[in-house]
Amino acid sequence: MKKGKEQTSDELEGFEEEPELTAKQRKEREAKKIEKLVSMSPLNALVDAQLSIEKPRINAQIRQTHLKKQGRSDPETDALLEKLLDVESYVDGRVASHIQPHPAYPWFSRVKGIGDENIAKVIGLVDIKRATTVSALRKFAGYAPEEGEDGLFHGAKKVKGKKLSYNSKLRTTCWRIGSSLLKAGLRQQCLKCNAVIGQGSIDQEKVDKTSGEILKKEGECPKCKNTTFRAIAETKFGVYYLAQKEHYTQRFLNEGKEIVPATKLPKDAKGKRYETDKLISEGHVHSMALRKMIQMFLAMLWLEWRLGEGLPIREPYPIEKLGHTHIYKPEDFVDR
Repeated sequence: MKKGKEQTSDELEGFEEEPELTAKQRKEREAKKIEKLVSMSPLNALVDAQLSIEKPRINAQIRQTHLKKQGRSDPETDALLEKLLDVESYVDGRVASHIQPHPAYPWFSRVKGIGDENIAKVIGLVDIKRATTVSALRKFAGYAPEEGEDGLFHGAKKVKGKKLSYNSKLRTTCWRIGSSLLKAGLRQQCLKCNAVIGQGSIDQEKVDKTSGEILKKEGECPKCKNTTFRAIAETKFGVYYLAQKEHYTQRFLNEGKEIVPATKLPKDAKGKRYETDKLISEGHVHSMALRKMIQMFLAMLWLEWRLGEGLPIREPYPIEKLGHTHIYKPEDFVDR
């Protein structure tokens, strides 16, 4: 790899410099690959195809969009995109046909923010029989803490020269589900007129397409023009996220830290912003709370799925080992 070249997620995943394989080793690797494909359930195979189709479809859409901005077009890209969309639509339909019979469907179908497409990419990548504990599922999804070189526990990260300890596709999909749960569950309330507004209505400017006039500025209430809001939750996962965010906020304030926008963080010699012993970014606090919410979602999915399959379950680690007493149940997070 050339020096200075940005590594992609594909290049980093499992990146190792290995000696050239012998013919026997190549044959064994190919045999394992075939064995994995054959052992997939129909849903797993469909989700694998779904993820494989998604990348070229997105690339074709990006190319088509930017060519259009330049006043150009490419018939080959247009035709390719049309075919990819047709195939993706077919696969999505087949995936959907496998969702309703799923053992955990009666639960996740009542959680606002969970769509068939994203949940399929989660359950299609997981072998629940191998995930004998909540911790095992979280680790496979990349949402379990791992001990770093400093001896402290951090979120799982990609490390050059080391094989990933989690499934990167599953981790990405879980993050999308978390974002979807927040989008469905949080609203902004104006502190002046108490108007409740969807996130998108505040976070994005509205522009008249004909005149180009800005109808509403970013971060401004469309009713009273006020610019101060508070987040309110309309779903159970939204309530849980805000509770975790408040928990982390109070923890950092008690430690004497100031929570600031990322733009207020200092820059290093290369212009990259960094946190200090006294400063932590608002985005960092948000990510921590979102991560906790995703971990809770995985725990509830694991429980419902294992029970639906008639598989044995056990108490969560904090209850079984640490003596915690509060137990969350899947029904605590249903909205419908």
